[in-house]
Amino acid sequence: MRVLFVAHGASHVPWAVPLAWATQLAGHEVRVAARPQSVDRVRAAGLIAVPTGDRAAGEAFAAWRIPDDAERPERVPADWAMGPLPWPEERRLSWASQLIGLADSLADDLVAFARAWRPDLVVYDIGAVVGLVAAAAAGVPAVGYSWCQPVGVYFLDDKEVPPAYVRMFERFGVEPRIGTDTWIDPCPPALRRPSRVPRVPMRYIPYNGPGEVPRWLLDSPGRARVCLSGGITTSNFTDRRHQLLDEVAGLDAEVVLAVAGAEDTIGPLPANVRTTGWLPLGALLSTCDLLVHHGGAGSGMTGFAHGVPQVTVPDNTESTQWLWGDLVEQAKAGINVVPERHRVPGALRTAIEDVLGEPRYAEGARRVRREIEAMPPPGELVGYLESRAIS
Repeated sequence: MRVLFVAHGASHVPWAVPLAWATQLAGHEVRVAARPQSVDRVRAAGLIAVPTGDRAAGEAFAAWRIPDDAERPERVPADWAMGPLPWPEERRLSWASQLIGLADSLADDLVAFARAWRPDLVVYDIGAVVGLVAAAAAGVPAVGYSWCQPVGVYFLDDKEVPPAYVRMFERFGVEPRIGTDTWIDPCPPALRRPSRVPRVPMRYIPYNGPGEVPRWLLDSPGRARVCLSGGITTSNFTDRRHQLLDEVAGLDAEVVLAVAGAEDTIGPLPANVRTTGWLPLGALLSTCDLLVHHGGAGSGMTGFAHGVPQVTVPDNTESTQWLWGDLVEQAKAGINVVPERHRVPGALRTAIEDVLGEPRYAEGARRVRREIEAMPPPGELVGYLESRAIS
């Protein structure tokens, strides 16, 4: 069987790696389509990359931000498990227009590859709608996989479908794919949102890229160790570095600054802060008592896979970061320092001290880890992919 994986962006490549490798280890041929900015990450994972599109289109998409006057995402209600989808429908359709524009810039390359390579199945990141176009053009089924966020392109009926989506398929002489299918979902029950899209659960296996273990990581600091991370693609730490460092200075904890390149740009550090250079986040978090981060699902799920409680500091323009932070609180596994609290002096420090000082947050994180460990591993999902592939 030939399986074409389609990644969305650099920070999304890690979500594809465990299932792609499980598929390859089961004896199938695997290719991973990625934008130019993401190709090196695919190669570093030992997988074969298929470059698609040009760098300029990807950079234009990455630079897009929610307008300042746009409605902010709803807070997750207390009864969220039974309530409405905590990602407003108008936001889903608005975000879809951005994803369609990006997909249109990638479609020529990916369709040409799919028609030449002739995969039996396309497995696509739900943010990479171009995977649906390639599957339709190759005449094969497609399976989506999520990244613990509801940001994906799907249309439930013809009335929702924008003309740009239809034109993208018509360019290649195929019918647009409309309606919900099934998504592979690594989100554990404590963090799962209600959805109209059927889900197939899969255990989250952290993949944070290659690296090596520094010698100091093997030594116990003799006090709490706090990881401060800005994720792979966010500018959150760069924009707030002085504020964040001021907040953690003097904490009775070793603060590890896990931001690649930070040692060359931030100047003198507080006495209790050290930098790591590039270090796979999972290797560090296995030794940490707390993760402070921007609200990215990749960083957050890596933390929960290791049972680490969290303090999130979401960017004011990133809706998905707000939502992740709210769900951390709903799981009783941490605190979300929302943007309106960013400006309150000491808010982050207080949140860190609260999480470190209250055992219930660590227990909440361990509870999420147990849920993750109870889910089917990627190897068990290969049979599902085989059943969905064209015969």
